[in-house]
Amino acid sequence: MKIHLFYSFLSKNSFLLPLAIIGLTIVMLSLTLLPAETFAHNDLWTYDKIGHLLLFGSWTYVLGLYHDIRWKTPTNLWVICLIGIGFGLMVEVLQHLLPLNRHGDWADLATDILGCLLAIWALKKTIPNK
Repeated sequence: MKIHLFYSFLSKNSFLLPLAIIGLTIVMLSLTLLPAETFAHNDLWTYDKIGHLLLFGSWTYVLGLYHDIRWKTPTNLWVICLIGIGFGLMVEVLQHLLPLNRHGDWADLATDILGCLLAIWALKKTIPNK
């Protein structure tokens, strides 16, 4: 019941979803593409994989909610998942290519994918049947 209240709230306040997507995108790109020295002495950085899981999962979840609320056509959750995975892949490639003292990591990409898959599971629980 609480999930439907959450969905209903976001349906009535759908302007929040693009703001959340933009905000999460800025945070994700900042955390993943700033030079490594920026975070070298931060204990939070030791939780890298959890951060990837939560950030990419949250981003994919909000994107799926936005699509379902904004467009009244059925949302293909696997396309939403692939967009999230593509974003994660793009970040890892950029880390490898840009001179940021960063490197792309297969384990990070695997964690991004897991976050996207968990987001799809959560979306299936959140989006009401139409």
